Amino acid sequence: MAGPQASDLNSHYRHLETGWTVSDRSEAYGRLVVPNGNSSEPFHRWFHLKEAYSSQLLDQLFTDSSFKPTEGFRLYDPYSGSGTTLISAVDIAGRYMAHAEVYGVERNPFLWELSRAKLAGRLRGRALLADLEVAFANIRAQCLEFNVDDLEVPAQSTLQNEAYFPRSHVEELVAIREIIDRVAIEPCRSILRVCLAACVEPSGRLRRDGRALRFMERRKPRRPLEVFEERLRLVTADLSSSTGLEAYGEVFFGDGRHLPALSTNGTFDWIVFSPPYPNNIDYTEIYKTESWILGCYASPEDMRKQRLSTVRSHPSLRFNQGNSYESASYADAINSIVQPVVAAVPADKYAVGRKEMIPGYVDDMIQTLTVCRSLIAKDGTLAYIVGNSAHGNEDQAFVIAADVLIGAVAEQVGWRVAELRVARKLTRRRADSPYLRESVVILKPE
Repeated sequence: MAGPQASDLNSHYRHLETGWTVSDRSEAYGRLVVPNGNSSEPFHRWFHLKEAYSSQLLDQLFTDSSFKPTEGFRLYDPYSGSGTTLISAVDIAGRYMAHAEVYGVERNPFLWELSRAKLAGRLRGRALLADLEVAFANIRAQCLEFNVDDLEVPAQSTLQNEAYFPRSHVEELVAIREIIDRVAIEPCRSILRVCLAACVEPSGRLRRDGRALRFMERRKPRRPLEVFEERLRLVTADLSSSTGLEAYGEVFFGDGRHLPALSTNGTFDWIVFSPPYPNNIDYTEIYKTESWILGCYASPEDMRKQRLSTVRSHPSLRFNQGNSYESASYADAINSIVQPVVAAVPADKYAVGRKEMIPGYVDDMIQTLTVCRSLIAKDGTLAYIVGNSAHGNEDQAFVIAADVLIGAVAEQVGWRVAELRVARKLTRRRADSPYLRESVVILKPE
């Protein structure tokens, strides 16, 4: 990274870290902040979420904190995503033969269904097999005789483009969904819908690639019903191996910035989450085809409302919201944390969006951390996993050090940074900074 602004920004981040324990833990965490091994792990493998972290991460957090859940524990994840933390917690409790209560919140409708389906499958296991078998027999029989004239194909441009998805494949995907909704009951209904979501990408010529959907012209799309049957076999194999557990869990469709409607009282021993990173990825856009096939949106306006309801983590959308911290007693302290980063934004065509995103993202994290502070046990632990991102080009490049910013504002709302563990260094051609990294940050209630 070049230029005086970059040097000033590094100095600002170093100042914010003053008094913290910052350690290089890449040997332990480098392979865990990515979905390493998830593709072969029961339940975690139901749908590949590139942005997930490893199913082994929670084990490492417990080990480093000398936490042995022999007496049971309660865990909360305000950004449950694909449910990695929740499933991992249940697995750990099972190994210790301990009771666990796990709760998650997710705002993306597809990811919410994914995490709740996986959790229900892990908790109920073999008890779901008979209902799934009956439902699939009905799906297969009815799909073969389904009248496509009765279908309403989603009014979404990507799915309407036959270069991306053959029309017959979109029709079969929608037919399977309609039959699932008609013949299955919860939680089998959600599990089958997750199987269907896993068919969407193989059924077309688009591949999720970073922040975009990439067109793979030479790929040969597969028939959805064939892929669906394969996915269901994998799911039933996982359910068959899952025994009864002394655990309870729920995933709420809601907003991690707000207090969830928990069905039981009490505080949490652990809060573990990975919020959206402040980069250029719009998760609503990345998983739009799955969401449209599942019927999460009835119109483009529905999808736009969903985008506007998410964390302000990317400058590609103008949220036009105020920041709640501006009226708080700690407003001056937050401004001193945020404004040097805003000042580093270069005067280019993205400047307005970035200057809105940075304080907006911080505000969203303050809201999240405030809720979490009200839920944590006196001796509980919060861990967040976040990657820092480079913005701008060449000599105007700058890094948004989310790990530092979130920790600094956490100290204003009742938390103490116990340790910042650098999990891995990131490399970007346009930036060279010691703060270009992915970290696991440990907070304790003050």
